[in-house]
Amino acid sequence: MFSGVAVALPGMGTDLAAGATSLGLVETLFLAGSVAFLLPIGRLADASDKATLYKLGLASFGVCSLAVALFSSIPAILFLRFLQGVTSSATAATAPAIVADLVPPERRGAAYGMMIAAVYAGLTLGPVCAGFLVDRWGWRAVFWAGGALIVLGCIAIQLLLPSAWRRPPPGAVHGPSTALIAAAMLLLAFGCSTLRLPIFGYGCVAAGIALAVGFILLQRRLEQPLLNIEVLARNTVLSKALLVQLLLYTQAFCSVFMASIFMQVVLDAAARTAGQVLALGSLLMALIAPLAGRLSDKYRPVSVSSIGVGIAFASALFAVTLDEHAGLVRVALVLAVQGIGFAFFSSPNMTTIMNAVPAQRRSIASALAAQARSLGMLAGMLVTAAVVSIYIGDEPLARDPPLFARTMTIAFVVLAAVSFTALALSVKSGLKRPGTDTP
Repeated sequence: MFSGVAVALPGMGTDLAAGATSLGLVETLFLAGSVAFLLPIGRLADASDKATLYKLGLASFGVCSLAVALFSSIPAILFLRFLQGVTSSATAATAPAIVADLVPPERRGAAYGMMIAAVYAGLTLGPVCAGFLVDRWGWRAVFWAGGALIVLGCIAIQLLLPSAWRRPPPGAVHGPSTALIAAAMLLLAFGCSTLRLPIFGYGCVAAGIALAVGFILLQRRLEQPLLNIEVLARNTVLSKALLVQLLLYTQAFCSVFMASIFMQVVLDAAARTAGQVLALGSLLMALIAPLAGRLSDKYRPVSVSSIGVGIAFASALFAVTLDEHAGLVRVALVLAVQGIGFAFFSSPNMTTIMNAVPAQRRSIASALAAQARSLGMLAGMLVTAAVVSIYIGDEPLARDPPLFARTMTIAFVVLAAVSFTALALSVKSGLKRPGTDTP
């Protein structure tokens, strides 16, 4: 349901007469909803019960998926995708914390390697299954099938994962802070997608940035902030790992988004073929992530993750060379190299994050890790949305395929620059001797 939706977008655009901007918002608003609510839900999980919130998030995600398949209105679908992003934050904020509660520190690298391998196995199946479903029954089948399986999976979760809800104390989640960050994410999403309308687009971006700054300033004045800026600044191990994750993940989500459209619109590949190519990177992640997790138990996690950042940066450079004359093999190589890079980065970096906090703060650390990942993916999609808005607007993608290829190249140049910054920070952290960072 994460990677498969990208395969469904060209079919959705054709069926509903949706242009490039609207299709970008289908993904961008999902990420905006996730980013906005990860910290509030992480805070709520620490104050109540992780397992209950995980179950509620999973069930709600499945219901939202089924609802998307029922509508033919782009505004309604965009609203549901934002809501679906909100529900996804409940599982993203709690799952790593649940694993941390079950596994001792010396084995968490391997445990997170297995968890991330399971995630990547799903990301591998997503495009393959979505391509088959789109070719056979259309884009709605992706949401019908995925939503139904998730709802059924909730039954197994209910049986296997015990929960004990406890009422959170008053003020556990600060409402005004939640409203501020949600409004900021929405304004940034709509603003970057409408830069062809300068007054509205740039006005929304400016307002979104202002609200985000207001959110940060407000956190410094609260006794129980959603984001404790002071503690985060002191815990340099945690803050550096989160920053590198945010920067690197700018290329993760939008690479799949752009590659899917590129193959189907520019290279005229079938949805099934595009899905199989998209699955290659995730397959390599699933195969390599457990090895990377075990290496992070044996060696310094930050050193292992730095190797992954370097490989991911190389994939962004390779992606810049894609044009309308490129074949599917070149696209597959870009995704394969990116998959290897993220496999070596993800579980070691998660081990660094979770080991940098005490046990009672694992849910919020888990939420921060998911927040950094989702914020990075959202930033990448905002870059893509801005470039698409400036060069293409809301025109149908099939109208000028070479123009989309050139637009994609510009987006990857920006993403490569951000990935290089992540590499520089990661290498700098890896060169430091253990124990020189503030715990």
